[in-house]
Amino acid sequence: MRDDNISKTANGDASAGAPAPRLDAKVVASIAVLGLLGTGLAYVLNYQIIVSDGATVASTVTYLLPVVAIILGVTVLGESVSGLALGGIALILAGVALTRKGDRKPGPVLPE
Repeated sequence: MRDDNISKTANGDASAGAPAPRLDAKVVASIAVLGLLGTGLAYVLNYQIIVSDGATVASTVTYLLPVVAIILGVTVLGESVSGLALGGIALILAGVALTRKGDRKPGPVLPE
């Protein structure tokens, strides 16, 4: 036996679900800004990090995203932080520090 809402939606009756999205100029501009700035700029910056410092350093940026999310949640939204979250932050920062430890380039060799 089929649910009435499912059958209405499947048969094209949009009143049973969410309203159809409206695509006016403001919505299209918002999507374009999010695409160009949010994704496009992040892609360019990530590529620059890969070119200048290598893929290992670029991948550490993704490891830091949860740390930034927790910090923003506390400062902007007033969320509380659990001990497990603090332990996770410490673990992430330790892992990033370990990956960066071997990245130090030796200085120039001076002639004797």
